[in-house]
Amino acid sequence: MKTETGITNTVKSYFSKHTIQDIIETIGKIKTYALLDWLAHKKIKPENILIIGAYLTGAMIANKFKEYNVTVVDKHPHLKCLIDSNVTFKKPKAIKGSWDLTIDTTGIGGINPKELKIQTKAFIVESPISDASDPIIKNHDESKKRIQAVKAPLNGILYTSGLNTKTSGTMTLTIEVLKRSLNKILEMDGVLYASSQLRFYERILFKEKNCKKFIESLKENAIITSSLRKIDCDMPIKENLRRIKSQIKEI
Repeated sequence: MKTETGITNTVKSYFSKHTIQDIIETIGKIKTYALLDWLAHKKIKPENILIIGAYLTGAMIANKFKEYNVTVVDKHPHLKCLIDSNVTFKKPKAIKGSWDLTIDTTGIGGINPKELKIQTKAFIVESPISDASDPIIKNHDESKKRIQAVKAPLNGILYTSGLNTKTSGTMTLTIEVLKRSLNKILEMDGVLYASSQLRFYERILFKEKNCKKFIESLKENAIITSSLRKIDCDMPIKENLRRIKSQIKEI
């Protein structure tokens, strides 16, 4: 664990080993393993996979399946920077054809059900609404409409929850992990303050369209704590990540 002296030698700054990227990748693995477990349970071995949406969840699932024939489609061409070079990246006009497995990760305001002109043996949609506690957000969930539009023989919704967040987006969960972890650290004796080097990451990626800056900014230490005694900044991060659960429910 990285440690620095503060203004005086009495106070020290403690840095988490976890970076923002580590938290994002752990959440991505939780979602991806839920998908892998479901495929194993259904004894499905897809040879060609279509993933709709390249931002975070879509990219991480695609990179996990890179040894297969995987195509990712997204209307933002610069998001190709998040995708492994072995994965095919195309614009949304490619949302057609026949597939063994299709995964929609576009969430709120994502792909219009009318644009889903595909045939697929299995269709998984990532639900964006977490525990559905926010009625306005819930009303913007089109997961079931997308499933009805495709009419695949096998359908499922990927649900992620555990932190009582309003959405189940990977960035939403990342921010919640940080917020809860900071609050936990602030309750500890001897802690002066704790902070996270947070930025509005989505603006960097979608407004500035600076993928390199986005990726580099995620490599910063997730939490820094100023304290009179040694503090393990990673412990609350790990605890909160363990609370996150994903599962696929067939419909």
